[in-house]
Amino acid sequence: MRIYSYIEGTKVNGPGYRFCVWMQGCKRNCDGCFNIEACDMDGGYEIAVEELIGIIKRQKYDGVSVSGGEPFYQSFELEEFLRQARLEGLNTLVYTGYTYEELLPDNEAVLKFCDYIIDGPYRKNIPSVCKYAGSGNQRFLKLIDGKIVENMTEMNFDDPDCELIINPDGTILSTGIFDIF
Repeated sequence: MRIYSYIEGTKVNGPGYRFCVWMQGCKRNCDGCFNIEACDMDGGYEIAVEELIGIIKRQKYDGVSVSGGEPFYQSFELEEFLRQARLEGLNTLVYTGYTYEELLPDNEAVLKFCDYIIDGPYRKNIPSVCKYAGSGNQRFLKLIDGKIVENMTEMNFDDPDCELIINPDGTILSTGIFDIF
């Protein structure tokens, strides 16, 4: 699969302590996209799903989160990654610029491996009501067997809103939703 990056441990990209991977490639061109580097279809690098799962096994996580770019552009790889994460006992969350309804019926197989999705295009002028979503039009949905069972958009969570991570090489990574409104 082609990815932009990953974080080994975050509490702002979904509920609990998570492994987060950003898949590479997106053609949606959302105005104000905050991860433009992950949009280049030829950017990032290739990594085998098995290698990512091996990295995940080094720590104890509650779940995995997949963002992008647009994860559903690589639906085959996404499905395999989520399937293997589930085999490791992890819950799965996918951020997508598509709505759940737009993903059906072509992505039913992938959605069956999603415990949660945050759906909808990023709209920079609509403040988010969900701490995990970038804009207010996006929904935080709980799925079982690929079907929506709960809209969790307005639920309160104890996790922090954003993180600053200082890497061993001194670079600083920011992740999560910074309140800029």
